[in-house]
Amino acid sequence: MKRRDDFFLPPPQGGGEQSGKSASAILRMKRRAFLTLLGGAAAAWPFASPVFAETAKPRKIGWLKIQDKNHTPGQLKAFMEGLRALGHVEGRTFLLETRFADGDISRLSALAEDLVRGGVDVILATSQPSIEACRKITQSIPIVGRMIDDPVYAGMAQSLARPGGNITGVYSLVEEMSAKRLELLQQAVPGLRRVGVLLTLGRGTTSYWLAETEKAARQLGLDIHIMNVASAEDIDRTFAQAAEQGVNGVIVLRNYTVVTHDRLVIELSNRYRMPGMFDAREFADAGGFMSYGPNLDVIYRRLASYADKILKGTKPGELPIEQPTKFELVLNLRTAKALGISPPALALVSADEVIE
Repeated sequence: MKRRDDFFLPPPQGGGEQSGKSASAILRMKRRAFLTLLGGAAAAWPFASPVFAETAKPRKIGWLKIQDKNHTPGQLKAFMEGLRALGHVEGRTFLLETRFADGDISRLSALAEDLVRGGVDVILATSQPSIEACRKITQSIPIVGRMIDDPVYAGMAQSLARPGGNITGVYSLVEEMSAKRLELLQQAVPGLRRVGVLLTLGRGTTSYWLAETEKAARQLGLDIHIMNVASAEDIDRTFAQAAEQGVNGVIVLRNYTVVTHDRLVIELSNRYRMPGMFDAREFADAGGFMSYGPNLDVIYRRLASYADKILKGTKPGELPIEQPTKFELVLNLRTAKALGISPPALALVSADEVIE
């Protein structure tokens, strides 16, 4: 790689063969040499030159989230860390345009439209509703999403290997693991009999995964109680009703109501002595009984690589939708003790992390 100083031709030297040439011949030689050097430099410039890095216009990345900016800030931090690891510098190679719906899903469409009007080059949609809101607004701007619903089943991609449209990202498989979560909850909670399934009916593929969870419950000899929620008031009411119905454990099928009001869900789960099984360790870290699922920070760092490739010219429809291959089981032993539960040794040994 040439240093910036090397882009300037050296001053003419006296003597030798050059001294016998005419001034016009020397000028023509220098001109040819300069054009040759300039052409070679231009070919390398977009990738290597520090001048380009300083003068190129930063690209705009949109960030769309249902919750407020203080909710799970680690996800945005992980995404930014992923970009920095790939050589991006905020303010120089990219600008981040964040939009938060503050828990109001009805605001997502307007916020997505605002990002599109602002000329973003790619949008990072952090949830299924965020992806769907962006999808309704634009079919041209690339959308990188953390997907909850099967993207092929939901009509967002032609296939996982080659999505074909303007949407790609990571399909996090959170609901596909519901049967495994139910099994792990039964192992950790002696005397588990009736399990509440906390969900929002009518959202995406929830009905399908509810049926799969009910099938798994029958195989495990467990009863299922449906806890349908769409607001904070629903959460209070449905936990009280579940307690009256003898529910002594809860499994969550991820939905924006539960995620937005995660602290309330954890509080009620513990208050009514219903040990909860969640899909991400953020719940266990906040006092939930246990969680089993992919590490979301890892997913957001991976999503940064998608944004990087798109900013470098790759079409989103050519980027395969990935699926996590590693899942972590986190057990909050402090919460277990507060609930009067002594998890069997098998559950403790199986856990990737025990919070004591």
